[in-house]
Parts: sequence; C-alpha cells; structure tokens
Amino acid sequence: MNHRVATDLEKVGALALALPVPVFQVQPAPRAVAGWVTRVLAPVVGACRFRYTYPIELRPTGCWDGWALAPEYAPDRRVSVSNRMLYRSPRALVTIFLHEVAHQLVGADHDHDAAFFATNLMLLLRVRESVNADVVPAGGALADMGLYDIQAPPVELQREPDAGVGRAVSWAISVAHEFAPQAMTAEDAAAEIRARYAAWIAQLAAAPATAAAARAQAAAGAAVARSELRRANALLRTRTISLGVAGLFVLVEAFLVIKLGLAGG
Repeated sequence: MNHRVATDLEKVGALALALPVPVFQVQPAPRAVAGWVTRVLAPVVGACRFRYTYPIELRPTGCWDGWALAPEYAPDRRVSVSNRMLYRSPRALVTIFLHEVAHQLVGADHDHDAAFFATNLMLLLRVRESVNADVVPAGGALADMGLYDIQAPPVELQREPDAGVGRAVSWAISVAHEFAPQAMTAEDAAAEIRARYAAWIAQLAAAPATAAAARAQAAAGAAVARSELRRANALLRTRTISLGVAGLFVLVEAFLVIKLGLAGG
C-alpha cells in the first residue's frame, strides 16, 4: 500500500466526524506485543543500516497488509502494518515492514516502479546477508518480491511484449545487488537509486532519437562507401583501358620491328 491511501483516510475521517458519536481507536501496543515485534525487527533494522527510526503502527488495515502515509500525515515516518501479521510468521511481519519503509525511502513519486522495487529488494538483501536476522526465506530475498512490487514499469518500455516488466525487474535486481553490500545508509542508497533511475529513464526516453541518429549516420556512411566504390570502379576501368591501349601500341611496335627485320634479311 502506498501514500494514495491518505485520500481514503481523509474521507473516512470526515465521515467519522459527521457521526453523532465519532469513534477512534489508537493506543500503544501491549508490552508483550511490543516486545515480540521489537525482538523480530531490531536485527532487521540494524542490518538495513537505517539512519532514521521508522515506528511501526499495528492496526486494522482492511484489504491491505500495510501502508505508508505521506510525511504530512505521518511526520514521524511511521508505517502501518496490519495487526493480522501478529498471527503470521516473523518473515511476513518483516516483509511488510520493509515494503512500507521502502515507500518512505523513495517517496510518492516512485509508486511501485523499478526504483521502489530496487530499494525494497536492497533492504531484503541486506537482511539476508546479516548473521543476526534469520527471517529471509530459503529462496532468497527475491522470493519475497512479486509483480505487485513492479506495477509501474517505465512508459518507454510498455510497448514491449511484457509491458516492460522484464527489463524493469532486471534493472532493479542489478541496482539492488550493487547497493546492498555498500556501507552507506539505506536512506543514502535510496537517494542514489532514485538518481540512477532518473538517468535510466532519460536514457530510455532518448533511445528512439539515439537510434534514429545512429541509423542516419549508418546510412550516410553507406552512401559515402557506395560513392567511393563507384569512384574506384571508374578509376579502375580508366586504368584498364589505358593499359589496354598501351599494350596494343607495344604489340604494333613489336610487329613492325619484326616485319622490318624480316624485310631487311
């Protein structure tokens, strides 16, 4: 879930205030619950190398497993995770937590695009490499990623047979593996990934013009080559004719010499 849920929450909040008895339920988690969640997430947070703290709010989240609100709605950078995660595995809790934190890291401008996919995967890779956080599946970090995480491949690729998903995922996997082992914080890595993504999009946007320029250059080169070939053929024919005429004169001269010699004898 992403920042767009804020609009729905505004509508729900307005409806609640219009009721005869507005009802809200927000309270700190019980100590036992908070302790278990902290025990699961503390090594994950350390492995990801976060600069900031990302509070987790356990609450009913409807059809979503969690969401991340925009900074104006959650200035403390908190992420909301469904309280259903308490009844599932630690892996599920970690996966949803990192998914929502990845939304906070890349911002609303990267809603399930390749930059988001790369950032989310980078966090999972860092957790996988940690000796203290044993919550990544045996299939590896990529096993916790899916098509849900790459809903917005670049529009420049959406004419491809797979709508650009394949190239977007390949780009994201490569970038995630590049930044996962680096010592920089997750926030700095996410900033680098966003910059890398912008450069990639610019390259994709320029690709048609670049290809057209390359085709024009190739056509111009071929035209020059054809012109040079025609000139070489013409020169070759001229020299062949000249050599033929010269050879004929030599033969005539030799014939006359022989003829004169025979006449003198």
